[in-house]
Amino acid sequence: MAQAPFRTETAAGAVITFGAFRLHPDRHLLFKDNKPVALGSRALDILIALADRAGELVTKDELVTRAWPNTIVEESNLRAQIALLRKALGASGGAAHFIVAVPGRGYRFVAPISSSILADGAEAASAQNNLPRLLKSPIGREEAIKTVRGRFQRYRLTTIVGPGGIGKTTLGVAVAEQLLSSYKHGVCFLDLAPLANDQLVSGVLAAALGLADSSKDPLSGVIAYLRERRMLLVFDSCELVVDATARLAEALLRQTSDIHILATSREGLRAEGESVYRLAPLDLPPMSAGLTAGEALTSPAVQLFVDHAISRGSGFEFDDGEAPLVADICRQLDGIPLAIELAAGRVGAFGTRGVAELLNDRFRLLAGGRRTALPRHQTLEATIDWSYEALSDPEQTLLRRLGVFAGEFTLEAIAAIMTEASDLDTDLPLHLSNLISKSLVVVDVHQKVAQYRLLDTTRAYALAKLSQRGEFNGIIRRLASYLCRVLKHSHGEIELVPADEWLGRYSRHINNVRMVLDWAYSPNGDPAVGLAVTVAAIPLWYQLSAVDECLRCVKRALLSIGPGPERDAQARQVMQLYRALGLSQAFKVGFALQAPAAFTKALEMAENLHDVDAQSEALWGLWLCRVGMGEYRESLGVAQQFMKLADNGLDRFIGDRMMSMTLFCMGDCKGARTHADRMLAHDTFAPEAISTSSVRFRFGQSVTARVQPAQLLWIQGFPDQAVLAAKNAVDAARASGHAISLCEALARWACPVWIHVGDMAAADLAITTMLDLAATNALGPWEVFGRCWKGALLIKQGHGKRGIPLLRTALEELQKGRLFTLYNVRFLGFLAEGLASAGQSAEGFALVDAAIRHSEEKEELWCVAELLRVKGEILLQDGTGSSSAEQCFLQSVKFARRQDALSWELRTSMSMSRLLRERGEVAKAHRSLAKVYRRFTEGYETADLRAAKALLAEFS
Repeated sequence: MAQAPFRTETAAGAVITFGAFRLHPDRHLLFKDNKPVALGSRALDILIALADRAGELVTKDELVTRAWPNTIVEESNLRAQIALLRKALGASGGAAHFIVAVPGRGYRFVAPISSSILADGAEAASAQNNLPRLLKSPIGREEAIKTVRGRFQRYRLTTIVGPGGIGKTTLGVAVAEQLLSSYKHGVCFLDLAPLANDQLVSGVLAAALGLADSSKDPLSGVIAYLRERRMLLVFDSCELVVDATARLAEALLRQTSDIHILATSREGLRAEGESVYRLAPLDLPPMSAGLTAGEALTSPAVQLFVDHAISRGSGFEFDDGEAPLVADICRQLDGIPLAIELAAGRVGAFGTRGVAELLNDRFRLLAGGRRTALPRHQTLEATIDWSYEALSDPEQTLLRRLGVFAGEFTLEAIAAIMTEASDLDTDLPLHLSNLISKSLVVVDVHQKVAQYRLLDTTRAYALAKLSQRGEFNGIIRRLASYLCRVLKHSHGEIELVPADEWLGRYSRHINNVRMVLDWAYSPNGDPAVGLAVTVAAIPLWYQLSAVDECLRCVKRALLSIGPGPERDAQARQVMQLYRALGLSQAFKVGFALQAPAAFTKALEMAENLHDVDAQSEALWGLWLCRVGMGEYRESLGVAQQFMKLADNGLDRFIGDRMMSMTLFCMGDCKGARTHADRMLAHDTFAPEAISTSSVRFRFGQSVTARVQPAQLLWIQGFPDQAVLAAKNAVDAARASGHAISLCEALARWACPVWIHVGDMAAADLAITTMLDLAATNALGPWEVFGRCWKGALLIKQGHGKRGIPLLRTALEELQKGRLFTLYNVRFLGFLAEGLASAGQSAEGFALVDAAIRHSEEKEELWCVAELLRVKGEILLQDGTGSSSAEQCFLQSVKFARRQDALSWELRTSMSMSRLLRERGEVAKAHRSLAKVYRRFTEGYETADLRAAKALLAEFS
């Protein structure tokens, strides 16, 4: 059966009222408490259809026919629009009282309604109104409409300013519609876009008002006509005749008393009495992983995209899978409504994923707007063309060159790419100010130094123009020179300036670095420029914890340099690349052979160049690799070699840190403590300590050095000091915002301290933080390290079924990749304890025995006392080795006393005292444990000391 046409029973000018809402069917508007409700045209059509037949069943087919005439759509589209409608009506909590579903059939409007006809009156009938009709309420502009309306309570002239496509005309018409009833003689809308001649503006206004042609002096006739009228004039798209419009506005305001003017332009009129409202892009969705459709729809930009995509009959359905893609598209398009609508219109052809991928060629993609739209609004390129062609030659030149900046830039940076005598140096601030006023450059004056940027769409246009004029290569070379100069200056500030301040100054350059490098290694680029920028950017990558990017870029730079004289001439840069290669490989994949080989090569080149600073840095990297790979005797030799070269406070600070770390690993706690105390006493911030030619601190070593003594303090019997040192250092690392520093502080020192003192909640939080950081920043070794600590924690908490397999698997990865081998033996001890507790004593014994042999062979003796204790406990648990267990405990105590490791001695003394009690030697057990317990001066609330105190109480 053919579908009957939908009947409409409401009379012209009718108003339907329900609850707090007023529906104007003929104007296609919905108000709540006299405020417009943002609702798409489809949802409004459905609401009008339901309210028109209130109380009746309206079938799904009838609603589809009304909202999508002559179009075949899926039923899901109707459900989506009903959901949007209910959401809009449900803001008051009463959506269920308005619309109910009739399963399988349709919907019914069930709220009580009242209808009325607006009384026009004689004056209303004669009121002028040539406003273009909005077919749907603007999405996301409720606050803007409210603000602009409010301006007319204080100002007679308000100008809506913004870049092309941002929705100035739409906002202006929406405001004028709401103000219509306030003007006795109506509204006159004037489209000034077609005009290029200032002298025509007054005549066009006269014609729009229906005045007789008076070509000699149309303005006087206009003023005479308007002098006794209360009217709103809307001057739309004033940018090409802005001066004439400003003069006209001032004349009208001076010589009339009840005329108000609403203007739209890409720049302010700068007329007397003007109030400028700068229209912002639509709000974008939050940047969050796992963005859902519901979360995304809180963003007006996404709402507009979804509404437009559905209205094009593409079969588009918005769900959680589509949400991240749509959000990304809206962000790439800067929340510009026209660009979003054009992109949504391409979903039917390419899908959302295809649209997102094709945005690199956005001007070709974002075409094909509404046929009824003005030519300048039918493509994104035409919209920006409109602004570009209105610029002076110097302004066009400046805009093209600004396209080379990716992200924010300063006036200093702009000047750096304007270095020719024929350029615009002297008038640069003036031309920049003009571009800002014309909405082509965005400015942020809330920082210490004003920051500028182009919207992505404007930047893409400027870059295209720059390439068309054959200027791109020259300008990007200037940008590269500027980056090298700025980033080299940053090297000397890394330890002089707080991390957040340093990043605030220099992190914005990372996108420009990426752009320059992409060009440098392209067929039309210059690898020599790429080499220079890569070397200059190495510290920036480390401060941003962008290790993966650094490794990739350094490898690319090295591959671009062939053997021969050219490579010899670039020896210093190549040496710096090898140092960065070694450190990046260490942090990315672990301390395999590639990392020490890279540092060895860097050291060889530094020696050939007689560069002591570079030798020191290469030695530091080589030491890091040796320690990480468990080669402690070799690392001690490298540290001593470094100390011989140390000639300032910073170098001595690093040297003492290296010595302290190595001696700690080897079990020499007294020696490690001596160097740690010296390390913390050095004035590392003295001016002479900082070398501007090299960067010794690739990442926050000052933070790491602060936490390094933490575990040493615990081992020596100062648990409270250890906790405080770990907490302060972790807080400092977190405040720095530097992921590598925080991972280092958590993994190597904070996690073991929390577990040793028995604060399992703090340990769990530290491990979770480390795993999140490692995943976010692609720091593979720390991710493995984090899983090891998680497994160890689960075992200590009594969750061996989960902890044993997790620790076993992670430990295998740690050993295979030679990642941070310092804790391998300690993790073996945890695993052995877990296995023994799970009834697998034989495997546990074999593991701890192997760990002890490894410790002795590698001179990794820092926790051998604890491993011997664990071995003794497993022998006791097995029930077959009481005397062997006692020998393990005695040997453990011997190591602990020789190493000044009071906390290890306490643990073993508790194990020994339990054994003595089992033999009936309670007095001896009490005496030996009490003797060790009394040597502590703090930490009485930590797990081991509480356990020791309880055990002593049992012996009493």
